[in-house]
Amino acid sequence: MVDYDKAVATVQDPNADPVLLAKIAYENPEFGANVAVNPRCYPGLKRWLATFGDERARQTLAQMGVTAEDGPVADAQPAQDVAADSAAADQYSADSYSADQYSADSYAASAAQQQPAQDQYTAAQYAAQQEPQATNPYGYTAQMALETTDQELIAKIAQYAPELRPCIARNPSTYPALVDWLAQLNDPAVNAALATRQ
Repeated sequence: MVDYDKAVATVQDPNADPVLLAKIAYENPEFGANVAVNPRCYPGLKRWLATFGDERARQTLAQMGVTAEDGPVADAQPAQDVAADSAAADQYSADSYSADQYSADSYAASAAQQQPAQDQYTAAQYAAQQEPQATNPYGYTAQMALETTDQELIAKIAQYAPELRPCIARNPSTYPALVDWLAQLNDPAVNAALATRQ
């Protein structure tokens, strides 16, 4: 887990690592609005925050023109205007931010470069293993994670049942933005499950 001081420094860094921003947004929901206004916050992460972030993050993104119902994310206005207008981002000056330059393609390339040369799992080894044991208190099961086509349920399982993320990674109904997010977690079991996707 990213410690508080590192999270504070990272969300204020205009050259922050987008993968670390995603990790902070997931592990420290209170930083969602701060992550959203960072110039290195990529479109898929904005969409994830608009869907799963706290109220402050969703309000900040709504002011940027990004909502959970949107398709591909594109800022409705330059981030300078958002930072100046947004009460949720009042600790940032308008001069600190430029429009989002980080494309989904460059994010994917960055995530791929950070992949270790050798995972401890191969796709075949993972497929041969038993399904993960569900330990979440919400009643989500491996079968549910593998078979559901309900996008909202898929997202909830990914958020609230981390032990079932390999199953979500294998579910053919998992939407692309969530697949991208799973890939950047750099979890060997999730990576192996992603490798089995057709």
